[in-house]
Order: sequence, then C-alpha cells, then structure tokens
Amino acid sequence: MRGSGVGVAYQHLFWKGLYAQAHALPLWQRYSDRNGKKIQDGFQLFTTLRTGYQVKLRSDRWFIEPSVSVTAWPINTNVPPAFAAADKNWNRYFLFEPGLHFGRRF
Repeated sequence: MRGSGVGVAYQHLFWKGLYAQAHALPLWQRYSDRNGKKIQDGFQLFTTLRTGYQVKLRSDRWFIEPSVSVTAWPINTNVPPAFAAADKNWNRYFLFEPGLHFGRRF
C-alpha cells in the first residue's frame, strides 16, 4: 500500500508554552499485491489531536515540544478484502501517542 496526500494543521498557543494542535491528512491510497501489481485505489482521512508544552532552550530561537496525541482514521474506503481482514483486529484510533518535536524560530 502506498498513500499520498497533503495535510493541514492548526496550532494554538494557550498560556506560557502550553499548546494544542489539530491535523487532518486526506490520503489517496494505492493497494498492491506482493508482486507490486496494483489491486485498487482507496481513500483514508487521518486525523491527529495533540497537546503539549513548548520549552525554550538556551537561546530563544531553539525549542523542544514534548506532547501527547490521539490519532484516528475515521474514513477508510475501498479497502481490498485481504487488507480489511488484517485491519479488523485493530481499532481505528490510537490513544496517548507520545511525541517530541524540536524547532527553531526565525
């Protein structure tokens, strides 16, 4: 399986480094067999809600953001039966995924 898409994200800083983010990533997926031959195409919407804290490092330009997120893929269409059978044992969400982002202000 191979997915391609362009996502959108929104981040809101609340108070003294506390933040929340929302992400939405629509994916057009191409399903292939073991030989790489295309089986069919599908669509998935992958979403993330994240909250964390932004910690400034020595310089005000660099920071790290420890966080926790909840991810879900509420829409998953046109999945081949073999892939659907493997996925039926798993939830369509994942709770409390830890994250550690870092960055630089310009």
